Amino acid sequence: MTAEAVHDRYRLGRILGAGGMGRVYQARDEVLGRDVALKEILLPPELIEADQEALRNHMLREGRAAARLAHPSVARVYDTFESEGRAWIVMEYIPSRSLQEVIDTDGPLPPKRVAEIGIAVLAALRSAHAAGVRHRDVKPANVLLADDGRVVLTDFGVAAVDDDSIATRSGLVLGSPQYMAPERVVDGDTSEAGDLWSLGATLYSAVEGHAPYTGHNVMETITAIVSEEPQSAPHAGELGPVIGGLLRKSPGARLQAEEAQRLLEVALTSVPRQRKPARTARLKASPPATSAQARPEAPASALPDAPSLPDAPSLPDAPSLPGAPSLPEVPREAPPAGPRDERSTKSRKPAPLIAAGLVVLLLVAGVFAWTTMRSDKDEPGTAAPAAPRTQASSAPATASPSPSAVSSAPSSGTPSSGAPSPAASSPAPAGEAAGRPALPAGWTDYRDPTGFQVYVPTGWTRSKEGSMVYFRAPGRVFGVDQTKSPQWDPVGDWRGKADYRVARGDFPNYHEIHIKEVKYFLKAADWEFTFDRGGTRQHVNNRGVVTSKKQAYGFYWQTTDAAWSGARDDLQLVFDSFRPA
Repeated sequence: MTAEAVHDRYRLGRILGAGGMGRVYQARDEVLGRDVALKEILLPPELIEADQEALRNHMLREGRAAARLAHPSVARVYDTFESEGRAWIVMEYIPSRSLQEVIDTDGPLPPKRVAEIGIAVLAALRSAHAAGVRHRDVKPANVLLADDGRVVLTDFGVAAVDDDSIATRSGLVLGSPQYMAPERVVDGDTSEAGDLWSLGATLYSAVEGHAPYTGHNVMETITAIVSEEPQSAPHAGELGPVIGGLLRKSPGARLQAEEAQRLLEVALTSVPRQRKPARTARLKASPPATSAQARPEAPASALPDAPSLPDAPSLPDAPSLPGAPSLPEVPREAPPAGPRDERSTKSRKPAPLIAAGLVVLLLVAGVFAWTTMRSDKDEPGTAAPAAPRTQASSAPATASPSPSAVSSAPSSGTPSSGAPSPAASSPAPAGEAAGRPALPAGWTDYRDPTGFQVYVPTGWTRSKEGSMVYFRAPGRVFGVDQTKSPQWDPVGDWRGKADYRVARGDFPNYHEIHIKEVKYFLKAADWEFTFDRGGTRQHVNNRGVVTSKKQAYGFYWQTTDAAWSGARDDLQLVFDSFRPA
């Protein structure tokens, strides 16, 4: 079967990624004989027709504006055109992994590597700003770590150009909430300082593994951005001053580009503080954390033993509309509803921005859910539709403590916010007394702050994002998600999500094993499938389960296909040991 040709010139290949404003293909330019990245502009159907047309025209203008830029850290734009009612942007194809994919697959990066990335992205932004272009969507999913060693800022799809801004009748604000500066959230201001705030949030995610702000939904996230201080960045090391300076709420008080560059160079050349070994030792000596939640946003991995989940930067991962959550689905960019991280329980006075902008927040929150939530697999994002996700991506970004290793070691004292809790592990007799299997050696009885319990292997790395708690080991991923708005047709729910995610290209070489009802609590269904990622065949089982009229959970389990049979008994132990809140 011959691949589709667009504009009688570009032969479409595989899907490289999908976001809230479009889908990107690897394509072959048959005139020049080179590979390109071809972006089709796709807009949410909820927008009124006038807004769709305005946005489409704006994004084509963006392509022309970005074509002005010539910098090694900016992905080149070659052309824009419309063909048969579809709008396209032709961009440089860069063999790479996104920074979001690297975070999801390999975990947080060392401060010095993040400093290198920050210097390159800042250089790209300074080049764009000098040409009168603001990116407006700087985030890990839009930072490419190229195979040739370059760091490249891509996707100027929501860029603002001097004297060429976009306003919609829907009150639409474009971008990814977790990486959007306070002033943009409140009044749509698109100054250069906003790009620098987003750079700070991106650097934060790179060293901590999650964004500095994440709520259970879009409204909670953007409210936190304008009214709360970001979480501390305990692993930032030498990057602490530049991250803190870039995340200042007031644009006037925020670091300017020159000072940010100086501090990044200082961080790059300073002597490392050797944080990681001490951190590992502390983790081994502490019990499993109980405030963990996260979304599996595992993207591509080149290593067979590193699990990867598809990346989906800015699209909601289910066709359902915001406010209609269903069975939680572990992976990626929009987190379903769940308990908020206790990073900051102190009462804070809202920033002055809130008084002027709360009405705006209320108006745009619903639109955000359709237009800004990815993995980004997004982009963490914050929960757009709380419908079950299948693969992560994105993201995200989470309002949680940094990942920690699960341990069954006892501890004493009262846990602080984000710290492991002594209640997170319990001896085997407790499990047996509750009618659960005996706790095997090498496993921990994890107790989540929201009330559920489940056995997990000791030593797996825990992280959280939104309503999801994640546990990872080389080649394996296990996640638990939850919602208080159950979907009472689990089979139909998975079928809709499977059709949507597969059509979107999230699972290369997807092979469905089954979507079927299983006997588990009140109602449940399993969605089992395999797909290719990073040159390795992956095997996934998603189980959605309704435990009461107001509670449902989603279990995501992924291994390499080769290891699936050997890990099946472990998955069964997880199911047998689980107890809902």
